[in-house]
Amino acid sequence: IGRAWPRGGTRRAAGADSRAETPRTVLVTGGSGFLGINLVRFLLAQGCAVTSLDVATFDYPDVADRVRVVTGDIRDRSAVMQAMTGVDAVVHTAAALPLYPPEEIFTTDVDGTRIVLETALELGVRRVVHISSTAVYGIPDHHPLLETDRLDGVGPYGKAKIAAELIAVQFRERGLVVPILRPKSFVGPERLGVFALLYDWALDGRNFPMIGSGRNRYQLLDVA
Repeated sequence: IGRAWPRGGTRRAAGADSRAETPRTVLVTGGSGFLGINLVRFLLAQGCAVTSLDVATFDYPDVADRVRVVTGDIRDRSAVMQAMTGVDAVVHTAAALPLYPPEEIFTTDVDGTRIVLETALELGVRRVVHISSTAVYGIPDHHPLLETDRLDGVGPYGKAKIAAELIAVQFRERGLVVPILRPKSFVGPERLGVFALLYDWALDGRNFPMIGSGRNRYQLLDVA
């Protein structure tokens, strides 16, 4: 994503002088989430103007006065339209996580993605970066995985992520630029995920299960 726009975050209309430069504007869906807020901070550092769309409160005092915040659901077409109006690009991180009820996962991750892409097409927003997941591969029987490997999502979340990717591909065929990223679990400042539970148990002197020899490796992605 860092290579998607030049440093400085400004663009110049043809024939305009330097005083007419306007900042690039980017919508981050799920901007109140862990990945979302880190993207927001990154884009602000690049000089972009940023809008956040999320059902959750945008509670980040360090950047709140520099972000246009729209509180709403990606399943709400009017909220998506409000948030996306006037932006140059979208980074679509919003999703219902695996612990959510299956219906909410499907309506958010599939229907919500369709609404985001439909709105982008309607408003002439050419690029929507779709954040998917390695959950689309299910339980792999080999490593490393390639983007051309078979998709075999396990459970409602994995299946919904595959369905959302298929929708993204359909909108590519309609003229949108829709890169699809499949990151692993993110860790970093402000979020330890399931590791927070393990660390608490260790701190309290509790035992916790160890699988096999304890030397199994798990791939994580530093949000920075």
